[in-house]
Amino acid sequence: MKTKILVLAVLFLFFACGTAPKPRLIQNSFSIEKSFEAVWQAVIETFAELNLPILNMEKASGLVTTDWISFRGQKDETGYCSCGKAPFPYFEVDRTGKFNVYVKKVSDSACEIKVNSIFEKTSAYENSVIKRSCVSTGKLEAEIHKLVTDKLK
Repeated sequence: MKTKILVLAVLFLFFACGTAPKPRLIQNSFSIEKSFEAVWQAVIETFAELNLPILNMEKASGLVTTDWISFRGQKDETGYCSCGKAPFPYFEVDRTGKFNVYVKKVSDSACEIKVNSIFEKTSAYENSVIKRSCVSTGKLEAEIHKLVTDKLK
């Protein structure tokens, strides 16, 4: 009887193992020495250039939000998010994310943009699906900043 309990406990631990993503400090806020109008236009052009699905866009508040985007195939080491490992025997099906860009007027000739992102990993095994939160690697935020500032040169 003790052997059965021990075997069940080991199997439970084996199947329940998974690792959470490690928290990261990333830069998601950037100062830009240009007018609100110029920065807003550059942000909108960046969204269009990347063919991002805009969910909401409100110039008066300076906010642009995306709908969920698939980042299938990205890896923790090289992608936009780190998700940790799914518990065995689950396998990764998709990574999705959505983000928003907030443009804040600081003065007539300066703005701040802030990129906020949320990522999830979907894993599956047979008829069971689990979703886990992921953490940003900071690459998406840096890429958006670079594309916007390149348009302002």
